[in-house]
Amino acid sequence: MAAAACLAPEMVFADVNIAVIAPKAGEYKKFGDELISGVETAVNEINDRGGLAGEKINLITVDDQCDDRIAVSTAQMMAVSSSRRDKMSLVVGPFCPNAFGEVSDIYAKAEIFQIIPTTVSRREAQHRHKGLVKMVGYKERQAHDFFAYYQKTFPNQKVALVYDGDMRPVVEVAAALQEEFRKNDQAYNLKTFNFRNYDNIASLSAEILNSEIKIAYIMGQPEEISQLARSLKREHKYFVVFTNRYQSDETYNRILGDLAEGSYFMALPSLKDNPAFTETLVRLRLLGVEPEGLSVYGYSAVRLWEELVEQSESFNYEKLAEALKSGKFPAAWGDAAYNDGNPEDSLPYGIYRLYGGEYTQVY
Repeated sequence: MAAAACLAPEMVFADVNIAVIAPKAGEYKKFGDELISGVETAVNEINDRGGLAGEKINLITVDDQCDDRIAVSTAQMMAVSSSRRDKMSLVVGPFCPNAFGEVSDIYAKAEIFQIIPTTVSRREAQHRHKGLVKMVGYKERQAHDFFAYYQKTFPNQKVALVYDGDMRPVVEVAAALQEEFRKNDQAYNLKTFNFRNYDNIASLSAEILNSEIKIAYIMGQPEEISQLARSLKREHKYFVVFTNRYQSDETYNRILGDLAEGSYFMALPSLKDNPAFTETLVRLRLLGVEPEGLSVYGYSAVRLWEELVEQSESFNYEKLAEALKSGKFPAAWGDAAYNDGNPEDSLPYGIYRLYGGEYTQVY
């Protein structure tokens, strides 16, 4: 990375602030903690080197509780408090795609650069601002990666796709998964179930089991995912369950207990075995940090912003946005380029299996 450059005098601020928006309590606390840890590590690294472009970076962490109203009020607060002398230069997040369009509109109008460090849906990706970066790719990619693993590991077996029809992002991924089976002439092996069409978990579980299905991909609310998985695995210990780790995790383990063993979880890849990640991994370990989960992505978001600041020699929103068009940028997973803030290539999902309380990446 290039050495920090001096900013033009008119662009120097008394303080340069960045914020990370992530849950600090509740269902998604674990992932919020990971994301915050990665951002904190990157900010500390910058400040230990003397700052960025001669400025120390001040980090603000905000808990939006994965709530739409709080996400919007947080964005409004950031916009109002950001001024020439106390500039909010970057927002990392939010972790949850709460009120995505409204929130990004607020940040763009206030000229606050925003980097989303997790996946978004292709619908959300159509919402564009020059200073809005969807860093890693699309939620629908998990459909492609699930199908690839299914073909390799469970060929021609029937799968129950269970989803919450009231959750738009879940419906979008479910549609993508149905399309993967259809275009590969496997539609007859996929049977869909909508949580909202059943009065209770017991009736849904019974219908799946009566269909002689032994594999389920479950998406929706953490409690319902976990209750259904427990019901299925109680009846058949070796019933195969896939879910999205960001929709389950701690709730899943709490409700299933020992029955959670052997379950599969879709999540962003750990990158530890990715050759492109070696330099970052060594750097983090020298700092005494063992990168886990989303911490890598929080760290990478700040490093991307740092690269843009150094290239543009400015914290200015317009100049950062212009620098984003300049080509490829080093990322923990390899060089990345962006078109209108969207990545040229969507990062593939990893598939993890739970063994002995540990998540092992199997794909």
